Amino acid sequence: MSKHIRKRGSKYHYICRVPADLLHVFPSPVISRALHTDDKKSAALLGVSIDYATKQLFVQLRSGMLDATLQRLLINLYLRNGLNELQAIANGTKVPYEDIVQRKEAQAGYALTNEDRQELRATIAEKMAGYSKADLAAGDSWMHNEYAAKVACMLQEQHGVSVSNADKKVLVRQYENASKKLSEAEAGIHRGEWGLYEALKDRVDAELSKPYALLADVLEKYALWYSASRPNIKAGTLDDMHVECRVLLEIIGNISIAEVNTLDTLTRVKTILRRYPLNRVQKFPNQALSAILKVTGYPVIAIKTANEYIKRLKAVLDYANKAKALNSVNVVTGELFCTEKAEEEERSAYDTADITRLIDAMCTKPLWRYNPAKPERFWIILIALFQGFRLGNIVGLTKRDICQTDKGAWVFNLRSGKTKATVRPVAICDSLQLLGFLDWVNSLNRDRLFQDSADSFSKWYNRTDTRPDGTKYEGFEAAFITRDRKKCLYSLRHSFAGNVFDVTGDYKITSDMMGHSTGGSVTARYTKATKAETLKAISDKMSRDGIDLERLKARAVELFGM
Repeated sequence: MSKHIRKRGSKYHYICRVPADLLHVFPSPVISRALHTDDKKSAALLGVSIDYATKQLFVQLRSGMLDATLQRLLINLYLRNGLNELQAIANGTKVPYEDIVQRKEAQAGYALTNEDRQELRATIAEKMAGYSKADLAAGDSWMHNEYAAKVACMLQEQHGVSVSNADKKVLVRQYENASKKLSEAEAGIHRGEWGLYEALKDRVDAELSKPYALLADVLEKYALWYSASRPNIKAGTLDDMHVECRVLLEIIGNISIAEVNTLDTLTRVKTILRRYPLNRVQKFPNQALSAILKVTGYPVIAIKTANEYIKRLKAVLDYANKAKALNSVNVVTGELFCTEKAEEEERSAYDTADITRLIDAMCTKPLWRYNPAKPERFWIILIALFQGFRLGNIVGLTKRDICQTDKGAWVFNLRSGKTKATVRPVAICDSLQLLGFLDWVNSLNRDRLFQDSADSFSKWYNRTDTRPDGTKYEGFEAAFITRDRKKCLYSLRHSFAGNVFDVTGDYKITSDMMGHSTGGSVTARYTKATKAETLKAISDKMSRDGIDLERLKARAVELFGM
C-alpha cells in the first residue's frame, strides 16, 4: 500500500506532507483528502492516482514558468500604468514633484517662472532615470523587489503560475529598466518634447493588442470544444485526448500559448518525446518527469505514439488560432517524426510454408492456455486468413454484423474501422461457409462473436516473454509457426493483399478488398466501390496454397460439434 494512505475510523484517506520549499504556497503543511472507501485495494489504487497528480503539482510549482511572453506582458502592463500617469502630466491634470518645487522657491525667496518650474521637474525626472541606470549597472534593483514579489504572488494565486527566485530577479531588473524609460519620457514631456513618450506608447499599445492565454487555460477550453463538437465520440478516444493534453502540459509547463507556438518549445517537446517513458504512470508513479529523464535504460514510447502527441499539439494550436487566443502561423505543421522504414524492416507476409504450419497448429494444438475456453480463436485466424481483416475489426464483430444482401449473399457488415473505407459490407468467402462458420454464428447464445479483445488475442498469439522464474513463454506463433520477428497475425493481411493483386492486377479492387481509402486518386472520384458480390467472386479465385480444408473441417467438427 502507498505510504500516503492512512485509515481514519472506517475510511481511508490520502495524506501527504508539503515539501519545505513549497510551504509558502499552501495554506496547510499537510495535504489531506478523503478517499470515501473502506476497501484497502480500492484505496491503494485511488492513492496512486492522487499521488501522481500531487507530485506533478509539486513539479510545476518548483519549475520557473515565467516565459518570455508573460514577462513582456507584465512589463508592458507596468509601462501602460506609467504612461497613463504621463498622459495626465501632459494634459496638465497632474502636477508631479510639487513639494520639491515649493521647497526650491522657499529657498530662493521668490516664485519660479513656469519655464523654470518645468525645467526643474525635467531635471528631477532625469535624476530618477540616472538612479535607475546606476542600479541596473550595479545589478542592484532593490527598489522594485516588493513590487515583483506582489506580482509573483498574484500570478500564483489567480493563475497558478509559479515564479522562481531566478525569474523574480529578472522581473525586478525589467521593472527597473521600464522605470528608467518612463522617467526619460517624463523629462521630455516637461520640456515639450513628446517624441519618447509617443514612441513608447505606440510600442506598448502594439504589444498589448496581441492575444495572451496560458496553455492550461487553452487546453481546458480545447477539451470542452473537442467533446462538444463530437457528439458520437467513443469514450476511449475522449480519454486519449485528455491523456495527451495532460502529457503536453507536463512536458511544456503552463506557459503562454504564444511561447508554446515557437520552434524552441517544439524542439524541447520533440526531444522529450523521444525519451518519454512507456507506461509512465504505472512504472514511475511517484517520480517527476525531470528526474526520469536523468536516468537511462527504461523503455520509451514508440515514434508513432510520439506523433500522436505532436498531432494533438498541432490541433490545440489550431484551436487557439480559431479562438483568437493566438494570431500566428502554427509552427507544428509538418513537424511529425518520420516513421518511414527501410523495406527490410517492414512487416513480412506469411509464405506458403508458414501457412502450412499455421493450419497444422490450428488443427493439432490447443487454442487457449487458461479458462474460460476460447475455441472461437479458430475462426479469428481463419477470418484473417481468408478475408484479410484487421484484428480489431474481427474481434468487434457481433451476430447482427453477419447478414445477407438483397441478392442473398452473406456478408460481414463492418460498421466501424481504422478508416472510413473500412466501413462496408464484405462478402463471406465460400471457404468459411463450407467450414461451418454461419452455423457456428447461429448457435451462439451471445451477441459478440468473440470473447477476446484485440489486446488479449495478440498476447496469446504474438507475445514472447520471460516468466519470473526465468523460463521462456512463447506465444502461439513463436511456438508453432515462425520465430521471425517481422511476422505476426497482421502478416496474414499482407499475404491476403498479395493474393488479391495476383488475381486482379487492379490496385482499385485490391484497395476495396483491403478496406483502404482511395479517395485521393483520380480513379476513385469517378468509380463506385466494388460490389460485395464482385469481391466475393475474386475471393473465391484466390490461391489456397498450404490450406488443407479437409483438416480444418475435421477440426471445426471437433471444436464445435458441427
